[in-house]
Amino acid sequence: MTEERRRPILRLKNPPAAKPVVAAPSRWKCKPCGAMVTVTGEEPADDIVRCPACNAKLGVAGDFSSDPPELSRLRARPAV
Repeated sequence: MTEERRRPILRLKNPPAAKPVVAAPSRWKCKPCGAMVTVTGEEPADDIVRCPACNAKLGVAGDFSSDPPELSRLRARPAV
């Protein structure tokens, strides 16, 4: 049962670095029109965030700034 391995197991020389954890993205994309929306996080939690291009209601500022963001309640997605 203890057979020698025929070939060594390959390993990465330089493993990829861990991605930093981002609290909440400040740049979002409007789902209806695709325009870029910036949320600074300084807005009051009950303030409504609207798209500057199509004026669609994207959500409440408190949902954008929560950790993690409430994506199911927003009409925006994080911008890359």
